[in-house]
Amino acid sequence: MRHRLLPLRSLPRIVAVAVLAGCGETGPSEQLPPAAVTNVTGVPLTGAAGEAITEPVVVRVEDAAQSPLPGVTVTFSVTTTGASVNPATAVTDDRGEARTRWTLGRTPGQQVLTVTASGSTSLQITATAGPPRIASLSVSAGNNQTGVAGSALAASPEVVARDASGNPVQGATVFFSIMTGGGSIAQASVATNAQGVASGGAWTLGSGVGAQLLSAQVPQSGVTNNPVVFSATAIAGPAASVAAVSLTQQSALFGGLVSSAPSVIVRDARGNPATNVAVSFAVTAGGGQLSGATQNTNAQGIASVTSWRLGTTPVTNTVTASVSGLTPVTFNSTPVGGTPSLIEKSAGDNQTAAVNRPVTTPPQVRVVDAAGNGVSGVTVTFAVGSGGGAAIVNTAVTGADGRASVGSWVLGPTPGVNTLIASATGLASVTFDATATGGTAVSMLPLSLVTQSGIAGQPAISIPSVVVRDAQGNPVSGITVDFVVATGGGLLSGASQVTNLNGTATVGSWTFGSTAGTNTVVASAAGLPSVTFSATTTGIPTQVVAFAGNNQGAVQGTAVATPPSVRVTDANGQGAGGVTVTFVVTSGGGSITGGTQITDATGVATVGSWTLGAVGTQTLTANVTVGVAGNPVTFNAVAATQIVVTQQPPTNTSSGAAFTVVVQLRNAGNTLSMVNGVPLTIAIASGGGTLGAGSTALTVNTVQGVATFDVQITGAAGARTLSITGAGVGNVITNSVTIP
Repeated sequence: MRHRLLPLRSLPRIVAVAVLAGCGETGPSEQLPPAAVTNVTGVPLTGAAGEAITEPVVVRVEDAAQSPLPGVTVTFSVTTTGASVNPATAVTDDRGEARTRWTLGRTPGQQVLTVTASGSTSLQITATAGPPRIASLSVSAGNNQTGVAGSALAASPEVVARDASGNPVQGATVFFSIMTGGGSIAQASVATNAQGVASGGAWTLGSGVGAQLLSAQVPQSGVTNNPVVFSATAIAGPAASVAAVSLTQQSALFGGLVSSAPSVIVRDARGNPATNVAVSFAVTAGGGQLSGATQNTNAQGIASVTSWRLGTTPVTNTVTASVSGLTPVTFNSTPVGGTPSLIEKSAGDNQTAAVNRPVTTPPQVRVVDAAGNGVSGVTVTFAVGSGGGAAIVNTAVTGADGRASVGSWVLGPTPGVNTLIASATGLASVTFDATATGGTAVSMLPLSLVTQSGIAGQPAISIPSVVVRDAQGNPVSGITVDFVVATGGGLLSGASQVTNLNGTATVGSWTFGSTAGTNTVVASAAGLPSVTFSATTTGIPTQVVAFAGNNQGAVQGTAVATPPSVRVTDANGQGAGGVTVTFVVTSGGGSITGGTQITDATGVATVGSWTLGAVGTQTLTANVTVGVAGNPVTFNAVAATQIVVTQQPPTNTSSGAAFTVVVQLRNAGNTLSMVNGVPLTIAIASGGGTLGAGSTALTVNTVQGVATFDVQITGAAGARTLSITGAGVGNVITNSVTIP
């Protein structure tokens, strides 16, 4: 047996009670003061910084004998910034327990809750605050910059992480990685500071020019704008080399234009095209003339003279292209003569290349005479026929063997067929074909539904499908995509696919697992973010019932207020999703929209609308494609087609005296059609006067197919009739009412 020691201060009270007992009297019991407060929550207290702990905090107040004390006021208090409790005070129950909810402060780490009973006895409870949950990620600095290829940008890329209330999140790890263009980032991972900002440090661009991308992301789901993508444009550095683009050895007719006008490309030290560099072309031998001798390089680093006309003497003609500080490039051409009769394709037809990129083999033609011999000195022009793109150095002069090639054929920005036409004066042209494909794949996105409903063990209605695109949004073909069942079991056919010319890859089929629940399929490709497709399955459907919209009424030619719907359930009464339901008008001549529907996750399928015809009772049937009890389901509706007066006005009435006229909406079979909210208007049809205070018409909406008009006719003595009209239900004339 356990003995409890009582405090000395309790002895007088015990003695007094003993005395009263000895005298045969019993006094009122007195509650002992709190002696201890204990934590009886039962679980370690943890949660995300800035959020409420899932479990309530429960404490127990005891007296010195370790008995629970009810009715004691307990105070809960926290000091961490942003932390709170609710309620801040509570009164212990019969078990001596009091409880509260603790919302942690926004700083991760240990936090303390102080519990005080009746202002004297206290307890401290600790909780561990984990990193705050991030709701959104956004650019803080360093986006859309321009810098020299291979060099660090001026500003470091920075992102800011915020929680759902817009507060900055400290301590979240952000991962920075290069997406396209190469280069490097100083800090691949970094934690956000007190302002929620994380910086990747120096971003050094890759060696190529053009758009380059960097991503910053956090390893959390449900974060808006995750990852954040930074864009930068790399430009060329100072000119370091100059080289010929056009032919350096060619021929042309005496005094004629060369087909391949002198053209050079200027590059920086990394081999990137250098733009806006001055290039001077000059005739240095053989006479002849140049047009456009001074040029600046274009966006591709190329500068070309407009034309080069040879001299009239049989000597080699020379043109020199000079760039300040670089070794000049020399072009030579020999004057010749010839009689061309035909252009034929020689090389470079039916090629494939990425969008905005040149084909591997520049298209080449051969100009021949009637005997099939090559004719030199003929100017051939290459022009883009379709697909966009560009022909670089688009004129060329045939050489000694009669051949001439375009400098370069860059395909257009859209995947598909491109054409290039080669022509010469007086000769039939020829056309080259090339197929443009997507560039480097950077993204994979879903094309089919990522969430759907279905039946366990049955095929999915929406087959998983993805599209792979490059940085410009063009589809990329030839990418292997693997589809894998992640959860729920089930089977896939054609699980490994290669993207087609449209950049799409689609699994052959997806059959759900045999157990109702969640099924997922993950599509993945090397170097690309994966895509997850999810389906919630129910048991095999066994029954279909009307869910809503039966036994309605409406005016002919209008839709019923509630579109009919059915619910398909399995053997356990759970809704069966993914079941096809077909709605068909079976009588009455009405019409529907959205006749074929798929049940949702609750098993409900609803027709788009049901517009009634002009006959009496009309029916609509809902058919389920699988054999289930209750199939098909029939819906009934009554179309209002006429107005019938059920309470005529009195034969005689005084001017201004009130009386009542009642009408009903009825169908073609003269049965009441209980339609609500149809506006009917009563007006004087003959005899003149007004209704009420100067009105000529009164409108009332039907209630259950009935409209009641409270009427006062004011006017001269004599007989008059009233008319009641409504859209779609015509009009009716009442009996005559006479003012004596």
